[in-house]
Amino acid sequence: MTRRTFVSAIGSATGIFAAQAPFAGQPEVELTGVIDRVELEPGRMPHLEIHNKDQKFRVMLGSMRYLMEKNFNPKAGATAIVKGFKVNGVIVARAVDIPAQKLSIELRDKEGLPLWRGGGRKEKKK
Repeated sequence: MTRRTFVSAIGSATGIFAAQAPFAGQPEVELTGVIDRVELEPGRMPHLEIHNKDQKFRVMLGSMRYLMEKNFNPKAGATAIVKGFKVNGVIVARAVDIPAQKLSIELRDKEGLPLWRGGGRKEKKK
């Protein structure tokens, strides 16, 4: 990952944000785990704390407004399937499925552009 991409991907010590294809070329990770906590602190990006076997992960989600528009309200104790990008030990979610709650959300495109900001939208040529 180049310095520019890294700086774009890491917003601050309190959260991660996506900007201009920050994860283009990065391998996508997939994990399945149980949700321990759903964090919705004001001023911070919503995230999940999940575990599987002996590992714990922080999974950054996206805009609270976008999560509410998509009616995405995960609950602790449910199993989540996360596809995303790993950045400094944190998973930046591209998509999250929670089968028991029949919830599914796409948060970012394949390059990491946030869908709530228009990422992944291609204008139709006339």
